[in-house]
Order: sequence, then C-alpha cells, then structure tokens
Amino acid sequence: MHGTGTEDYFNAAWGLPSGEYAGPYHGISLGSDVQEHFGKWSLYRFHIEDPIRFNTSIRATIEHGHANVQGNEFSSVAYWYQLEPHKPLPELLLVKERLPRRWPEHGLWDR
Repeated sequence: MHGTGTEDYFNAAWGLPSGEYAGPYHGISLGSDVQEHFGKWSLYRFHIEDPIRFNTSIRATIEHGHANVQGNEFSSVAYWYQLEPHKPLPELLLVKERLPRRWPEHGLWDR
C-alpha cells in the first residue's frame, strides 16, 4: 500500500477535508478542520468484507505525507482471530520502546 495516501486507505479519497462521516466499515469519527487536513483526525476501517490474511506475521505501514516526509503522529490498533491452541505470545515491549521516534532528533523511522 506504500504510495497510497491515508485518505485512500480509509476510503475517503479526495474527501478527507469534507469532515465527519459514518459508514458501516469505514468512516471519520473526528474531522478537525473541514477546509484543511490539519488538526486532530480520527478515522476507522474494519476489514470485514476485505480481510487481510496472513499465516505467520504481518507488517503494516502507512505513508506519512508525500514522499513519506510528513511528521504526523499516528496511532493504531489491530485485532486478529487466533486459533487455539497456540504458543505463548511474547511479552510486550515497555511503553517508551513502543512510542514513535521523531525525526530528525532520533533518526528516520525503521523501515
């Protein structure tokens, strides 16, 4: 999906500045400024009709602005259905190790 804008992923192509929208599987629950892309935004997308299947692991990334140089702060949550029984999951990293690193003070994001 690299190269596809955030608005495309959330099914709001050319429409993010239009403000809040509620659909069954995607929407904008908080639209900060309907004229610009600035401010706080909250978007959601559920992959009910278009599941993302994987067997062992998956890495999902999203582009941050044109050429991946915009310094926005993003957070996300993902759920998956786990078959039982399964091996124990590894312990989570400490919170400070899971927080995003800002560029340029701490170098580029891991790729």
